[in-house]
Amino acid sequence: MLWCQIREYQNADYSAVRMIYSTGFREHVGTVYLLALKQTWIQAMLCGFCLLTYILSGSILTCMLCVGGVLLATRMAVQYIFVQGIQLGLREDLLDIRNSYMQPGSRSCFWVAELKGSIVGTVGILPCVEEPGAWELKRISVKKEFRGRGIAKALCETAFEFVARHNVKRVVLFTSMVQTDAHKLYDSIGFEKEEEFVWPSLPARLINFMVFKYVHRNGNVMSC
Repeated sequence: MLWCQIREYQNADYSAVRMIYSTGFREHVGTVYLLALKQTWIQAMLCGFCLLTYILSGSILTCMLCVGGVLLATRMAVQYIFVQGIQLGLREDLLDIRNSYMQPGSRSCFWVAELKGSIVGTVGILPCVEEPGAWELKRISVKKEFRGRGIAKALCETAFEFVARHNVKRVVLFTSMVQTDAHKLYDSIGFEKEEEFVWPSLPARLINFMVFKYVHRNGNVMSC
């Protein structure tokens, strides 16, 4: 692993943590855009629009320009949805990180990976709202240029040590279908996929955007 310091969050880390989250979230815009274009109903709509434009204009060039405009509009719509998703996260636990994770005596914590004075990764853990009795691993993110060097694994192991001290029997996390590199990490540190479902929003349902729930038993956590 590239040497870095894993330490608890400090107030001075606030902007860097939020930036890492936002940047990592945006990386998947292109993948989700391609996912949308693979949907049968979107392909049928594009073909129908192309045919209608050709019938009305009689021009292949006009037809191609109009379809290009629709594709661009679709891309912008995906970007807009991502912006809304980013803002949602920034308004939730990342709005007040210390209050969400670092209250004295609370059963939650947030860590950062620091390398040469810069924050390059984050992870947090707190009681899971969706599943009382379990804890949720959240905000696992490493800057793109520092991935593949064991930083994410070290962050997760720090969180595992924390929950082991509190005798937690069940740790869960939620991730999307497009975060394939993250899935490999979760498999390597003992998580297993327990459930998958379509994210409960209209845009997600329209493109069949799946979310995966992973679970990690405390026995495996202890052995990491």
